[in-house]
Amino acid sequence: MAHLTEIWRYPVKSFRGEPLEEAFVTPEGLESDRRFAYLDSAPNRLGKKLTARQVDQMLSYRARLAGERVEVETPTGGVYEPGDPALVAEISRLAGRSVSVRDSPGENFDETSVLLVNQATVDAFEMAAGMGVDRRRFRANLYVSDLEPDQEYRWLGRRLRVGEAVLEAVRPCGRCVVITIDPDTLEVEPGLLRTLARERQEIMGIRCAVVKPGQVRVGDPVGPE
Repeated sequence: MAHLTEIWRYPVKSFRGEPLEEAFVTPEGLESDRRFAYLDSAPNRLGKKLTARQVDQMLSYRARLAGERVEVETPTGGVYEPGDPALVAEISRLAGRSVSVRDSPGENFDETSVLLVNQATVDAFEMAAGMGVDRRRFRANLYVSDLEPDQEYRWLGRRLRVGEAVLEAVRPCGRCVVITIDPDTLEVEPGLLRTLARERQEIMGIRCAVVKPGQVRVGDPVGPE
């Protein structure tokens, strides 16, 4: 039986997240996950979500839930709410163009609202890559252990019970250049994406939809209903 070993929430898309011991999974995903996103103004990207694919420095900003509010800590130690004009101006400077902020729970995901990654699959990829691979590069909500590498893909198309919540394993998660960026130093290792393409068809983790909301806790069993 697999078990939930880590829970992560990312209140602002492409910012650093916060590790949790427990969380409530709403119909839109973990409570306040990806609640905020910055939107691009470039002519070819007008209104699209601005992410670390365009501005890798976004990964150095840390977002957390503080009561009902979301707080963002900047690399220099300043603390703002996501919509604070000073922070919006700072992200605009990094992007080299104006950005706006959207507060819209459930609408700032790329696809489904919960991402699950098997730590054993990360470990197997680390061996193939010949270097340490920090699991945080994959920005999952739920990390599970006590599985064989790739065993999670057998869950595709099935319903999974995670604590009090029920998820549907919808599809594998294709990856992009964000996994090449070290989550602490922002150094880039392009070979990681090439290795993932060669060894795993650029796949790491499974995207899940919420079937039944409920509380999840580190240590909860995870598996098909």
